[in-house]
Amino acid sequence: MGDNPRMSTQRRDTIAGGFTETASDYEGAVRYNLEGAQRMVLSIPPGRYDDVLDVGCGSGWAAQAVIDRFHPARVTGVDPSEGMLEQFQAKVGSIECVEVSLVQAGVEDMPVEPESFDLVVCSMAYHWFQRRWDAAEAMARAMRPGGVVAILCSGKGGEQAYRDVIADVEPINYAWLGAFDGNLRDIGEMEGYLVGAGLEPIDIWMERRVRHVPVEQYMERMRVVAGHIIGDPSDPDVAAWLGRVEQKMRERSGPRGWTYDFVKLYAVARKPG
Repeated sequence: MGDNPRMSTQRRDTIAGGFTETASDYEGAVRYNLEGAQRMVLSIPPGRYDDVLDVGCGSGWAAQAVIDRFHPARVTGVDPSEGMLEQFQAKVGSIECVEVSLVQAGVEDMPVEPESFDLVVCSMAYHWFQRRWDAAEAMARAMRPGGVVAILCSGKGGEQAYRDVIADVEPINYAWLGAFDGNLRDIGEMEGYLVGAGLEPIDIWMERRVRHVPVEQYMERMRVVAGHIIGDPSDPDVAAWLGRVEQKMRERSGPRGWTYDFVKLYAVARKPG
């Protein structure tokens, strides 16, 4: 049975609203993602990419990396979050010799012309898409024959230490626990999305990093990227739950702080033609 379109739209609006609320704090909380986007862009085959589409563009770090490397003439940023589009405009809107356009929309219904982009990038957004097969097809439609798509998203197998903590804190936040299973994907699944959209994978790989950070830094990251699932910290019940999570994380931390692993999934593919 397919998703109820109304429910999918409501979930997308909830995600967009959450990221609008935290847009100004986003880059500071997810600094490692900026490095991942740069590696994604470095993996794109050399070429001329005059028209670039950034899907789930966020605050613009992927577009900035594309501009630095390929010097496109035009960049279009698509995101359902108004706050993220404001951050995107602030970051790349004033760069000389690049025409920047903004589109507030989800990936499946983004109003862009078919076969009008040489390059499509999607950095740390694909795992939030509710319909990933449709998302791949929508990005493929936007690409010119011979165009390239590059994707970076969360990969399967990461964040297990945090998942173990929140599974041990009551009341159990089943929505947040389930989000990890729903979001994290593996190489074969990504290949299926791309091939199903008529694209030819060039390379798909995963990168696993183990990190050591202060507990409060990790908690801030989760607030920024998943506030729409965790809940409003000004709510006493949510605040109490977060306090119990933080306490368990401190109990399980070592001399180098909170230790966790993060897996990034990269994919680069081409549209035949």
